Amino acid sequence: MVTTFHLPADELNLAILKSIKEAFKGKNIEIIVSDTTEQKTKTTNLLARIENLKNDKNTITFNPDDFFKSYKKKLADATN
Repeated sequence: MVTTFHLPADELNLAILKSIKEAFKGKNIEIIVSDTTEQKTKTTNLLARIENLKNDKNTITFNPDDFFKSYKKKLADATN
């Protein structure tokens, strides 16, 4: 089971923790806290990049041979 809570940090209280304990009683859980403002920015940027790809905007096209000729040294350095 996965549950997501979206709320202002100021509204975080013991009642929420108690409800989590009850819902997941006897189980190990993982709690991840993130800033939703930052996440919305990332989502907006990702959607803009997808739109650019759909419109072939800001993209570079090359074949595998060209790629390896251009990046052979960088690839070798990265693997060493």
